[in-house]
Amino acid sequence: MLGVAAATAFALALAGALYLGIERLGAAGWGMALLRAAGVFALTLLLFHPARPGPAPAGPPTVLLDASLSMQAAGGRWQQARDTARVLAGREGVVIRFGARVAPGDSGPPADAGSQLGDALRLAHGRPGPVIVVTDGEIEDAATLEPSLLARTRVVLVPREPVPDAALLGMAAPDRLARDDSLPLDLLIGTAGSLTAPRSRLEVDLDGKSVARRELELPPAPGTARRRVVLSSRGWAVGLHLLTVRLRAEGDAEPRDDVRQRWVEVAAQPGIVVLAAPAGWEARFLVKELLEIQPGSVRGFALIQAGRWVDMQTFDPVAAMSVREAARTAAVVVTLGSGLSRMTGGRALWQWLSADSALSSTAGDWYVGGPPPPSPLAAALGGVTWDSVPPLVGLVPVAPGQSEWVALAARLGRRGAARPIVVGRDSAGWRAVAVAGEGFWRWALRGGASREAYRSLLAGTLDWLLTPTPRREVALGVATRVVERGRPIVFRFEGTPVPDSLGVRLDDGHTTRELTLRFDAEREAQVWLEPGVYRWQAVPERLGRGRVAVEEYSGEFPPRGVTLEAGGGQPSEGAGMVRPRSRPWLFALVIAALAGEWMWRHRRGLP
Repeated sequence: MLGVAAATAFALALAGALYLGIERLGAAGWGMALLRAAGVFALTLLLFHPARPGPAPAGPPTVLLDASLSMQAAGGRWQQARDTARVLAGREGVVIRFGARVAPGDSGPPADAGSQLGDALRLAHGRPGPVIVVTDGEIEDAATLEPSLLARTRVVLVPREPVPDAALLGMAAPDRLARDDSLPLDLLIGTAGSLTAPRSRLEVDLDGKSVARRELELPPAPGTARRRVVLSSRGWAVGLHLLTVRLRAEGDAEPRDDVRQRWVEVAAQPGIVVLAAPAGWEARFLVKELLEIQPGSVRGFALIQAGRWVDMQTFDPVAAMSVREAARTAAVVVTLGSGLSRMTGGRALWQWLSADSALSSTAGDWYVGGPPPPSPLAAALGGVTWDSVPPLVGLVPVAPGQSEWVALAARLGRRGAARPIVVGRDSAGWRAVAVAGEGFWRWALRGGASREAYRSLLAGTLDWLLTPTPRREVALGVATRVVERGRPIVFRFEGTPVPDSLGVRLDDGHTTRELTLRFDAEREAQVWLEPGVYRWQAVPERLGRGRVAVEEYSGEFPPRGVTLEAGGGQPSEGAGMVRPRSRPWLFALVIAALAGEWMWRHRRGLP
């Protein structure tokens, strides 16, 4: 409105100054002055092009069709939703599919493992015309959508029909274990509807061959429950295997959410071997915590008499030759006690020093204080609350070398100079950590923040010891080796420099194809594949290779609550902007007014 008033005042002032001030035509000039004012007014608006709020311009409808996998799950009504979207769009409207991605509408089945509406909604409201959403209402980002957008959006619900369902919602399993060791499976089971029987059968396959069958009790529907199943790996071959777990329940209407897969590497020997002589409190708590941090990868052996070893988990006798072989082939060897250095042969060594004939220990209350000094473990220890950690009971003096780093230090009675208690070194790819403090088990015994500090120390040290020295030629890897259906496999390039594109060859056992990976700023490239097991290798092959699996399972298949209600579609005032150049009559007014003024002046003999 301010722009219109300014244009009116300018046009009247200009016309009045010309006809009444300069040419002094009096009453005879009023008509020409009005024509000049009208033409200048319209021309000024067109030149400066001011905007004002107004109704949104009319246009064909934009229909957003939910193309997530939940639309085609058991009880889903994809066909009805697709037909509804076509009818609402009409001949001139546009159908846009949304899920994990936003794509033009087509007749293909749903394929996305996600229901993200936000990006599609903002895109649709950038177009003229009404916006309509056709969905089953199971929208993941419904709580974060802008209320102003939803108020101007019509939502048409095509909800799922309730069906009985038993789903394997989650499965946790160690990705590495020693041959003949046990394999724990932690399962999360969900139920919905009225199932025929309260029990189900769990089937476990290894590379397509049956290895176990179990009966499991289902939680009352609707509900979830956790179940643990422990399997024996006796007889499994050494190498990488695909573990498939299937839940079979009578009356289950959706079988695609009953199967989960994981890759499991079976090693000839455990990755982490703990040797204790003797098995004191430090060794017992250490093995217990390591088993929780790295389940299936830890074996502990205790020397109870000269030449007599026992397994620290089962207390079964173990031959000394077997202990030596496990230590020789392990990735990390952990020693607690004296006289064990001759048995170590792993790629990394973790020594817990103790007083013996060669080393002396200084008893007392040794307090660990933070923040920790710079080291490879600093990130893992940075969040520890050191005031809650009890003091150590002793310390073996060590002198770090020039090439060694110190991760933790302690002071006797919180006074005096700090003494190193965790020292590490990396020499030509062989890594070692020495722990000089005594009484770390008290951290685990106290629990709470103190136990978390203990676990942070163990987890950070293990991560560093188990991280191999990177080989320069192996640069391409995958973020995870198993992905759900409808989600991409993420390739990550770790080398330098990062290429703009890289070829990768995929083989599913039937066909081989080559794709081109294009990396983003995060060094990642996404590949969308159908469910199956694939071997991949970079081109050239020296840059990396491996195996991945795309599960049949998707989080869209189990029934979920409706988060987006039907309704809306009321346009708000001021939804659009009105500008002068969108009004054709202003152009006509400029031409007509200025042409009329010129003709009038010509007839009166004015220049």
